[in-house]
Amino acid sequence: MPETTFRRLAEVFSLLEKTSSSLAMIDILSEFFKKISPKEAKISAYLISGEISPSYANLELGLAKKLVAKAIGKATNKTQTEVEKLLHKKGDLGIVVEDLLETQKGRKYSIEEVFEELKKIAKLSGEGSQEEKINLLANLIKNVSPLEAKYIVRLVLGILRLGVGEMTFLYSISKALTGTKEKKKILEYAFNVLSDLGEVTFQALEKGIENLKNAKPVAGIPIRMMLAQRIKDLKEIKEHINGKISVEYKYDGERIQAHVKKDKEIILFSRNHENITSQFPDVIGGIKGTFKGKETIIEGEVVALDLKTEKLLDFQTLMTRRRKYNVKEYIKKVPIRYFLFDILYLDGKPLLQENLLKRKKFLEEAFVENELVKFAKYIISESEEETEEFFLEAIKNGAEGIMIKDANSIYQAGIRGWNWIKYKKDYHQEITDTFDLVVIGANYGSGKRAGTFGSLLVAAFDQNKNKFYSFTKVGAGFTDDDLKNLPKILNPFKIPQKYKMVETGMEADVWFEPKIVMEVAGADITISPVHTVAKDKIKKGGLALRFPRFIRWREDKKSEDATTVEEIYQMYKK
Repeated sequence: MPETTFRRLAEVFSLLEKTSSSLAMIDILSEFFKKISPKEAKISAYLISGEISPSYANLELGLAKKLVAKAIGKATNKTQTEVEKLLHKKGDLGIVVEDLLETQKGRKYSIEEVFEELKKIAKLSGEGSQEEKINLLANLIKNVSPLEAKYIVRLVLGILRLGVGEMTFLYSISKALTGTKEKKKILEYAFNVLSDLGEVTFQALEKGIENLKNAKPVAGIPIRMMLAQRIKDLKEIKEHINGKISVEYKYDGERIQAHVKKDKEIILFSRNHENITSQFPDVIGGIKGTFKGKETIIEGEVVALDLKTEKLLDFQTLMTRRRKYNVKEYIKKVPIRYFLFDILYLDGKPLLQENLLKRKKFLEEAFVENELVKFAKYIISESEEETEEFFLEAIKNGAEGIMIKDANSIYQAGIRGWNWIKYKKDYHQEITDTFDLVVIGANYGSGKRAGTFGSLLVAAFDQNKNKFYSFTKVGAGFTDDDLKNLPKILNPFKIPQKYKMVETGMEADVWFEPKIVMEVAGADITISPVHTVAKDKIKKGGLALRFPRFIRWREDKKSEDATTVEEIYQMYKK
């Protein structure tokens, strides 16, 4: 098979950019993947996602606009100032470079050649690296066609924004290899275990989709975390789970997946696969002192603790530990406990298909509690009364509620199902749970909010449709510091118009790429003529949250992990 040119991939980018239809995206991608090699498909999977490696590898391109403008200037014999003036006029350095190279034919780089150059740029660090990055990028721009240059620049800036969701991508691989979407479930399972679209794509093309049924966990590669549904009343448990349940404290901390490798290296991953090992050296020490085996993957919740009272502290206190500097100082200021609740792999044995009771037994045999590492508190029960009593105890002891799990359920990586249920409660006459929503737009503030945003437009996610649907506009709950920091948090994701995978009847002063997740509380759910959650199921409009208020940022969640449209619809029905 002859090498595929990067120009062909750039043409695919262009087609994807012009559509917001998931079905059209699937057709475009499946036709492309039919005609390329497994290695090219692996590389293309990363690039279509706007990355050059799996997300957990933390290899990022993201160059600042000024450096990219300088590289474009070098490649086109313009000054950096001239390029920046054009940027001000056109709003997109990708379009700027495409226009400047209007007549350039360029040589035919392969997909692999461009990928290797981008990796070189990403890996450069240290003294003098910025100038070297500029030179590498300028040389690449100087030798490609205008269309290729546009997308190379957008890749380097981290603003590709093709709108291809993970499930849309997996559908396209299934269609490319089988002609239908039927094998998507196998691909999804493999992706949830390996967390690597590139590797799953490579294996599907190289060995066939059926081979991915046997995808096994690997220590050092994060498994996509199993997710929970929610209920408003404990009486609802029996609608979803029959028989024994494991009722566990729902700690108000950060869920962390810890990997112990055979070479004794320990890696900590957050929910969104960020490597946070350096932020919790005390957890690393705690695991070393308690694990009896050679290799494992475990899950637990890290919670801030008041050592004097042994009281569990809130999530916001824990988040002060999320820092690159002064880590040792904050270990003393904010001590923690790591509460283990699941084990997914142990000494060569995958445990995902074992039931929860067996997994807990493996966990308790492989670890001995110490000062830092404890087992999450739980009971096995079939009684609603016992569950309620345990819930009240959990609240009293500083937990935010309970997790109710089918004692006989397997671990469904990446799936939000009814085998796990969360139950939280506050004591106001309002919705008893919060929502994790994605910021899609904002309106400028006035008065004391002048110079920042007065309110944020937020959305829920529909995985099947690969779209974000607006749910409410949040202006309450922000402290003065929160308001001051809004532009700093959100401006890196500002885009010139509404993101193409967003649906809303609301207008906004500013639109954002759906990347930032916030937790929001509210009074109740109502029907709205301008919001779009579940609009296909509600005759008079979409669903909206009344009297919303900001609770906290969810740095541990990706936009695809946001509260789903279906969850909100089910809450509304109840």
